[in-house]
Amino acid sequence: MALMAIGPHVFQVVGLNSQEIDTSSEAVVADVPRFGLMDGAQMHGMKRPEMSVRGVLFPDQLGGLPDYEGLRAAQFALRPLPLIRMGRGFTAVVLGAVTIERLSDVEYYGGKKLAFTADLKGYYG
Repeated sequence: MALMAIGPHVFQVVGLNSQEIDTSSEAVVADVPRFGLMDGAQMHGMKRPEMSVRGVLFPDQLGGLPDYEGLRAAQFALRPLPLIRMGRGFTAVVLGAVTIERLSDVEYYGGKKLAFTADLKGYYG
């Protein structure tokens, strides 16, 4: 069962698996000083949304390593990829294009278990 896809790289229950997703957005608001009053605020737009995907894969038992290595290749190529997540009722939700800003991992037991974090940012352009 597919849980999410970043381009052609599919996160599944077995294989490349995402266990935690942290999403954030940030507004850019400037303070506007006003004489004798509390400062006002002026909206300057939004920063690109960010998402951190954390997961674990077991390359020898369940696979997933080729998709993980594909994520790193996409990061090095500076290629924006579509982000698709499973929604409620087994429907797909297209979240738009993202760039892979940071990819990190920790190996355990001589590479038999790999914990990873993929930091993504929305791409508009």
